[in-house]
Amino acid sequence: MILSLGFAVVAILLVLVVTAATGVHLDRKRLLAVADLAALSAADQVSARYFGSAEERGGAGVPLTDATVRAAVEQYVRDHPEPAARWDGVRVLEATTPDGRTAVVRLGAVTRPPLITWVLEPWSDGIELEVRGVARAS
Repeated sequence: MILSLGFAVVAILLVLVVTAATGVHLDRKRLLAVADLAALSAADQVSARYFGSAEERGGAGVPLTDATVRAAVEQYVRDHPEPAARWDGVRVLEATTPDGRTAVVRLGAVTRPPLITWVLEPWSDGIELEVRGVARAS
């Protein structure tokens, strides 16, 4: 009977830990989707300027800069608060363009495990998530 009770406690704790790990993993995947969409939005900023007249483009070449990428990413995160509502503050860690055509975005956020038990107590303050999204303007 004691052995059965001990096994039941271990099984319940294992289910709780797996549930918490799955919740954190799903939050990471959701944050990755937001990073990808923000990078796509930043890379899409090229089309408005690139396909205009030469005066609108400011000369030849693709006018994607670090400043335009960061502005587009921050605007995207500001305009779409519903995906980020489950995290403690989505932060733009990086928003750059290495070659003038690719938007690289790193986002960070803090998520909390859905079920806190004494096993998960060290992570009760939250788990830091960091993801990277890349989009290339065509």
